[in-house]
Amino acid sequence: MARNDSGDRSGGQSFFGCAYCHEAFPEKRELEVHQSMVHAGLPFSVVPAPLPEREKGLLHRAPTAAISKSIPLSEVNRHCTPEDCWVALNGKVYDLTEFMDRHPGGPTTILSWAGKDASKMFNDIHKGIKIDQYLRPEASLGDLGVDESLMSDSFWHTLRKARIQEVKEELHRLRQAVTMDGDAHPASGKVGRRQSTSISKLLQEKNLDPDLRASLQSLETQKRVALDVEDFARAQEIKIRADALLAEAQVSMVSKQDRSGGIPLSEVAHHNKPHDCWVALYGQVYDLTDFLLHHPEQRNAVLAWAGRDASPMWNKIPGRFPSSTWMDYFMRPEARMGEVGKEPQGDPREEEIQQLQDELRRLEGPSEEDIQAAQAGATRAVPAAAEASKLSEEARFPRLQQIVAGKELQFFTRAEVAKHKGPPGGPPGTEPYIILHNRVYDLTPLLQNHPGGDDVLLSRAGTDATKDFELFEHSEKSRVKRDQEMLVGEIVPAERMDWTAEVATSGAESTIQKAGSEVARYLRYKATDALVAMVALYAHWSFQKRKPLSKLTYSRGLRHLHLIMAVGIFGALGSAHAASRAEGMAKKRYLAIHKQTGVAMLLALVVRVYFRMKSGIPPRFPGHPAMKFIETQSLRLFYVLLLALPVSGMANEYFLKWAPGEERTGNKKDDERNAALAKQALAVHTRVGKFFEFVWLPFHLGYTTAYHYSRGRGVVRKVSPFI
Repeated sequence: MARNDSGDRSGGQSFFGCAYCHEAFPEKRELEVHQSMVHAGLPFSVVPAPLPEREKGLLHRAPTAAISKSIPLSEVNRHCTPEDCWVALNGKVYDLTEFMDRHPGGPTTILSWAGKDASKMFNDIHKGIKIDQYLRPEASLGDLGVDESLMSDSFWHTLRKARIQEVKEELHRLRQAVTMDGDAHPASGKVGRRQSTSISKLLQEKNLDPDLRASLQSLETQKRVALDVEDFARAQEIKIRADALLAEAQVSMVSKQDRSGGIPLSEVAHHNKPHDCWVALYGQVYDLTDFLLHHPEQRNAVLAWAGRDASPMWNKIPGRFPSSTWMDYFMRPEARMGEVGKEPQGDPREEEIQQLQDELRRLEGPSEEDIQAAQAGATRAVPAAAEASKLSEEARFPRLQQIVAGKELQFFTRAEVAKHKGPPGGPPGTEPYIILHNRVYDLTPLLQNHPGGDDVLLSRAGTDATKDFELFEHSEKSRVKRDQEMLVGEIVPAERMDWTAEVATSGAESTIQKAGSEVARYLRYKATDALVAMVALYAHWSFQKRKPLSKLTYSRGLRHLHLIMAVGIFGALGSAHAASRAEGMAKKRYLAIHKQTGVAMLLALVVRVYFRMKSGIPPRFPGHPAMKFIETQSLRLFYVLLLALPVSGMANEYFLKWAPGEERTGNKKDDERNAALAKQALAVHTRVGKFFEFVWLPFHLGYTTAYHYSRGRGVVRKVSPFI
């Protein structure tokens, strides 16, 4: 049964009703749970039903009243971006977007818990501290969780969507009224200059220019890195660059007021960062930015009131900010900015529009794309070792350090990289990026030049592909070229991962898993024993069936090689398919088996050809000449295919790793030639393999074998040395 989400739910038959009782639910899955628990054993049955009485009253109330008192965790999970950061703490929900930059521990610590319940971590570190005293009143959003006896989680979101529609309609009405009165309000679309109260709110606007959004997000990332390491001078430089970018785009973050009548608290509120810190105190405004640079031990006390009026805390803690002793000892006359002024009188309609816009941003939250990117980038970093591991990329390939020496690389978060999935030539901010060893690379220069094909690269775009990269054991030459042509930045320090430690951890985990499965260990040991027994039995049978060398004929003595070739063929094909479906170390093992079986097949082919030249060849089977011709040509094609497959595979590896390139010849074109030849060799290997698997094998093993079998000839003898 389909639900109607567009109409009025209070009267229509738009809910899922239970056919066995009078209960009704807004979601089908809720009805399924109800029937499985209350009506166990009966088949699932649903009937159209009106809105339940317990929820009908809520729908006719203002949706904002129904959803403002409590917030489900599923809603908190949606607000997980730097521009919209909600965190649950001890049963309360807080918007920490504004507080993030002035957090004493740096913004990244808060951002790592965006959209989550951080109560345990907070209580372990900040025992007895009430976070409300550090936040503005509007940062407290409500209680965590909904009353299940009042409404379901899904119905809370139904009310949220209804309120979004109400706010949009009210905004449309107010904007029309402003337009009809001839007011030049930014929201009416009559002026070319955009206004916003903060960069975080500006970045939440859906119609923001993509280029401006990408540039501002990048600058915000650089700023957070600077604040994490308490480099406030660097943060101030980035702020100046952001202001210049906004001025160029004709965006005003705050209207500058005439300070002849004092500085209103609304303007003070915008100076709430460690690198731009104003505080109001008993009718005076002070700029404490320079003080924070020289007195890091007092940053926590000052930043708690950055951008606010700290008068309520006056002399609460003697000797600390804000107190009379502190003012006498630390305050300099040049820090005084002026008196606190009255708030400017604004148009009530403009204030109402601003309030509705803020509510709409809060209800809508980040876009689904931003949420998915943030969740994809939420990776727990493995602590870096005290000393550089001998397995790290820099330790194994010292030339890489020379390439990045002296370069100032741009910082990226994993969420930002997750948005760069391509395709090439797409909108700004979507270029295909990839993470390798905590560095960010643009895949565009490698497309159409990668030996493994573009599909392999684009399938990993936006992700950390370090494991897959290391599995294929890329040479130093390819890594150097990668850093020279593709390197665009690095991951922020707080999100970096120690690949060598992760490998060690995963290895330890796999060991524990192996040790915990006694049955699996027993089967592995028995499989090894069975393989050894088969090889011994094969050798024994071969010895028992041996004949004098004078009687070693092509038709019988080379059946051993037939068997080895058959094992090589099906082993190579099977391992190739297994590798295409595997990941990690399993993929690497299957690829190793693929190479080994291919080499065995090649050796058997060479020996077979050699003995064929040295021994007598028996006459062909009696039959129709056309059939003889078809089988002869099929066998000749078989030799060509079996020779082309391993040779093309080895050629690909040679041109990738061993062929002389720019490092040895000094000619950059040699690297380009090697890359092109490696790609061609891999293309030949893949196409020949598919032709061999899907054309030659079905024909030769199907048609010719069926023909011989219909004539009463034993086909198994061709590959059996013992019959």
